[in-house]
Amino acid sequence: MSFTFKAGGVLVGLTAMMMSASSADARDRRGAIQGAKSAHQLAAQHWDLVAWSGRKLPQGKPLRLDFDLVRGQFSSSTGCNRAAGAYRVMDNAIRFGDGKSGFATTLMACPGDAMAVERAYTGRLSSVTRYTLAGDRLVLRTAKGETLMYQAAHKPAANAPRKFIYVSAETRPCTGVGPMTCLQIREKESDPWELFYGGIVDFQPEPGIEYRLRIIEEKVANPPADGSSIRWTLDQVVEQRVVKP
Repeated sequence: MSFTFKAGGVLVGLTAMMMSASSADARDRRGAIQGAKSAHQLAAQHWDLVAWSGRKLPQGKPLRLDFDLVRGQFSSSTGCNRAAGAYRVMDNAIRFGDGKSGFATTLMACPGDAMAVERAYTGRLSSVTRYTLAGDRLVLRTAKGETLMYQAAHKPAANAPRKFIYVSAETRPCTGVGPMTCLQIREKESDPWELFYGGIVDFQPEPGIEYRLRIIEEKVANPPADGSSIRWTLDQVVEQRVVKP
């Protein structure tokens, strides 16, 4: 009887251990599936910083965070340089770099206030442990409850065609749906300037400066009646020069 009881106890114990392991495996699988789904959502958009707990947002362009699903890498503007490194997503946990500010950065020299923003921002990213993704909002949280909130921005498809254009230093009055101001563009330096009635996403021209840009061209599905069927997004500022009046 004693042997049977002990054997039964062993079997019960083994069964409990197997059930516990099975439950843990199921949780791991669910976490991996959720993480993979979230990783695709993260990589499908740009993410612009719109709120930073405990700090004011830096002036100028928003700090933009991007995820590369294929390489398992993130990159972000910092207010001065760009930071990049590995990231890992599991269920609602996320980790940037090695958790010790182990990011690679470009080495541009910037004013002291911009460098201070960069140090604070990369320090906060390295401390992030969890995230919440809901629609077009991404919230990153540290173990201390500090947060970084981002707004989704359109990210062109990786295989969308690129083209080069020149943008004049001068805009011109034009009429679309109503009176407006248009950029002047051309594809070759020898071509005459033409009015461009649309905008270029992420491009903020400064008066008196002529640009050569590489832009991404995409077709817009179901554009509004007064909208363009083509979207242009800035890919790179290739050249810029000051034009004297």
